[in-house]
Amino acid sequence: MGIARQERVAEAVRAAVADFLILNLANSTPGFISVSRVKMAPDLKLASVYFTIYGSEEDVAFSFKTLEKHSGRIRYHVGQEVPLKYVPGLRFFIDDSLEYKDKMNRVMKDL
Repeated sequence: MGIARQERVAEAVRAAVADFLILNLANSTPGFISVSRVKMAPDLKLASVYFTIYGSEEDVAFSFKTLEKHSGRIRYHVGQEVPLKYVPGLRFFIDDSLEYKDKMNRVMKDL
């Protein structure tokens, strides 16, 4: 299976998860949630979904718990939106790459 297909499926899963967030969880979470990226396993049976959650640490924790609580509904929505033989399992991660970049910029400025 080609990397191009993995990327296309990852983008379709990202769009479906973002669509679910807009339709169902927009008012349920105190923080602002954005789907930053999705990585698919080579066999397309597992998707690692990375979220950026803006807000206080309590808001981030509550929002992440809410995502995990609704993981079955999110997976069902992905299955309805993305035509695949198998609906991929979803693993959720908080994407801290923006925080890391900000930290590196501050370190570089201090030099």
